[in-house]
Amino acid sequence: MGGLRWLWSFFLANVAGGISSLLVPLYVYFLGGSAGDVGAITALSSLAGVLGGLIWGRAADRTMSRRIFIVLGFGGFGSFYLFLPLVRHVGGLFWLSSGANFLWMAQAVVASLLILERLPQADWEEGLGRFNRYAAFGWMVGLGFGSLWTGLLPGTIGEGWALRALGVFTGLAAGGAALWICLSLPEPTRPKLERTFVGTVVAVGNFLVERFRYAPARLYYLLGPRQILRLLQGKTRLGPELTLYFYGILLASTAFSIFFVPLPLYLRGKLGIPSGLVFALYIFHHGMNALSYSWGRRLITRIGHRPTQALGLTARMILFPLFSLLGRGTASMALIPVFFMLTGITWALFQLSGMAIVSRLAPKGAKGEAMGIYNSLLGLGGMVGAAAGGFLADRLGYAAAFIAAGALIFLSLPIILLESHPLPGIPAQGPRPQGDSA
Repeated sequence: MGGLRWLWSFFLANVAGGISSLLVPLYVYFLGGSAGDVGAITALSSLAGVLGGLIWGRAADRTMSRRIFIVLGFGGFGSFYLFLPLVRHVGGLFWLSSGANFLWMAQAVVASLLILERLPQADWEEGLGRFNRYAAFGWMVGLGFGSLWTGLLPGTIGEGWALRALGVFTGLAAGGAALWICLSLPEPTRPKLERTFVGTVVAVGNFLVERFRYAPARLYYLLGPRQILRLLQGKTRLGPELTLYFYGILLASTAFSIFFVPLPLYLRGKLGIPSGLVFALYIFHHGMNALSYSWGRRLITRIGHRPTQALGLTARMILFPLFSLLGRGTASMALIPVFFMLTGITWALFQLSGMAIVSRLAPKGAKGEAMGIYNSLLGLGGMVGAAAGGFLADRLGYAAAFIAAGALIFLSLPIILLESHPLPGIPAQGPRPQGDSA
């Protein structure tokens, strides 16, 4: 494990990613854009990331190269944000965000492979856990830096220039990550592990951190239109119970995106919360998210997988509409951190139990395929929900978007709870799930 100094490049790159996750919606607000603009930018950027993942994944499988894709991903992402000061209209953010996300996926397609190729199989879980901790901690540091930056500088140079300068810093941080990987990661002449991008990533799981901006990194397993239709019709080897469960996951993930995509503009514009405090709230969410995985695991051992997931979903079903009742008074301001804390905890309950349910329902020999489909449906729901959330917030108001999100979760609950036989439990003591950032 001592030869993984290059992991610091992923820490630095995720600092840039954490900043950009809220920089784009806050800059949309500054330019006079709407929640619909944020939703459209998010959906288009996710689609660009999906296309990028397919292109870069196939290229990585064909060339068996690694370092060049990471340099391209970090450097390309950063180069787009260097041009943020030139963007004076919302339309420019469509190109900037989509282009950055397209190139960002160049590194995502080989990130997990680097760990598997450089460590003995016995160290894979430890290596993947360490990798995810570097990435998750970098993301939180980025949010913290954004909070300080947007809390201190706007009073001196104005909000617009503070956000533009933060965009330049984001680009420089990502560029620094590209330089670090060049200096610290030798490119082997032949990778020790010759597994394809898709085959490896769907087998090792995914990040257990809810990221509110884009979800293309979840789309490791491509679902074409015909595959989606066959899946929803139950014409796959996965079986009817897992197929039904996937219906519930698609509804729930769509609901999450309907709520979270317009949320930054609601906090900044409707409630008047300064940009620095918006960043701080998301730090709180991610921190509670990371702390909650051990609690979620213990809860699963006590009450089971589906009840644990249903508990998290029920809490969100209630919480999302409650956000629309918040105002600018002292009492409401005190409730906002509590609400963010609860959304962080409930994501851990949802994701930890969800991955366990899929792995247990999947037939023998199809667990990798099932996990890939699960990730794809999370991403697909995220894209659909991004467009729908922005549209509802613009046309009917934020309350309509938040209530719609709660209603979709309500529809998903009976689907997720329905089971033909109880799932086997997990031992009270055992290996941590791969990718656990806690």
